[in-house]
Amino acid sequence: MEQKTTQKIPIALLCVLYGCGSIAGFNENLVNMALVAIMNEFAVDAVTVQWLVTGYMIAATVVIICMSFCYRRFTLRSLFIGAAVLSIAGSALGFVAVNFFAILVGRLIQAIGTGMFIPLMMNVIVDKVPPQKMGTYVSLGGSMITLGPATAPIVTGFLVSAFGWRSVFLVPLVATIVLLLLGVFIVRDSRNAGEAHFDVLSVALAALGITLLTFGLAQVSSNTLIGIVALIVAVVVMFLFVHRQFSLEFPLVSMKPMMDDTYWPAVVLVIVTMMTYFSFSVMAPLYFEEGAGLTPATAGLLMVVPVLTNATAALVGGRVLDKRGEWPLLPLGLMLAALGVVLMIVGAILLHMVVVTVGIFIGYLGTGMVLSPAQSAGLKRLPNELNADGVSLMTSSVQLASCVGPAAYIGVMSALQNSFLAGGVADQAAASYGFAGAMAAALVIVLVGLVCAWRYACRMRNNANGKMPF
Repeated sequence: MEQKTTQKIPIALLCVLYGCGSIAGFNENLVNMALVAIMNEFAVDAVTVQWLVTGYMIAATVVIICMSFCYRRFTLRSLFIGAAVLSIAGSALGFVAVNFFAILVGRLIQAIGTGMFIPLMMNVIVDKVPPQKMGTYVSLGGSMITLGPATAPIVTGFLVSAFGWRSVFLVPLVATIVLLLLGVFIVRDSRNAGEAHFDVLSVALAALGITLLTFGLAQVSSNTLIGIVALIVAVVVMFLFVHRQFSLEFPLVSMKPMMDDTYWPAVVLVIVTMMTYFSFSVMAPLYFEEGAGLTPATAGLLMVVPVLTNATAALVGGRVLDKRGEWPLLPLGLMLAALGVVLMIVGAILLHMVVVTVGIFIGYLGTGMVLSPAQSAGLKRLPNELNADGVSLMTSSVQLASCVGPAAYIGVMSALQNSFLAGGVADQAAASYGFAGAMAAALVIVLVGLVCAWRYACRMRNNANGKMPF
């Protein structure tokens, strides 16, 4: 296998790209604290309003799938400027939106722009950082991305309480303008734009498959037949997408990295961990506001420490990965995540907010130990010619999990909440019980990930020691 190249990354460029990653993370959770206010103003339910989150993630995922092509075809500078301009336009539209549809369109435009930021950062790191340091750099990037969600709850919570939900769009609007002004002078690329082939049908299949998958998961608990049909069609469409990539001489994104048995298990771990992490980010504010009766500002404050803990765990986890490898870091992280989910379930059933809050803290700690290190573990072993495809597949998996997790779990929460309300249960108790049911579904996924993490980490340890794989 060809060794990774080793270059020095300019600090100023790294700072701008990390800043873009932080804004991308902020935008993903931008409207979480405003969902209830938007529901009330435009008379939409929880399943509808969550499309401001999942719709954003769907669009971002499709963009990321295209980034392997974009990174080969365009320079870093042109991609950065285009991404920043689109992000600014989407934020401006969200700020002036007069109906729910306009907000959704603004979020989709935002997604196209900021969806490019994270793979740009990852491509630069993977291209220029040696494997033995990649865990630290990727985890530092992951921590910077997590700073977005860390600051989003408190900032947007206070903005919603003080100035209304529209004000949340001002933060990414101003921040992206500043980054654009800096990037015009800083962002340069030694690469020349090369030849690449864009396949429209592949993009259409990816968009349709991801949308149907997300829609089906959101509907399956309340409209079972519709949800199952959507999921079946989604699987068929995604199969066609993958098959087309193998059949094309110049695929939109090469599937060769998924044939590498040191890469694809890491993708599975990333999907499980991101489904869990992002579902916490979406559902915990809903629980605090609807299940515990807190204001958006208070709910935002409660979310700050867990998310900062996640960022810290990611940074420490990256350094541990570089020094000690995948064992026991990855399985230990998912053990903690499983413990956190169990505490959330117990606390929600007992209507004990403190227990739920402790569970959220432990869950964020565990997922932080796994997400960025698992990405590094998969990417650092790929040959140079597959770097762009590996980054595209890995980051699109992160985004796909961000679509699937909230859609599935909010669907469960909403269905159970409505069932309890119909049975005469009080509003806050019904919301709390619905949250418990959704977390029970999440626990199953986390336990599957734990088994995968255990086997993968053992095999990587045995490979490093020259032993037979586990």
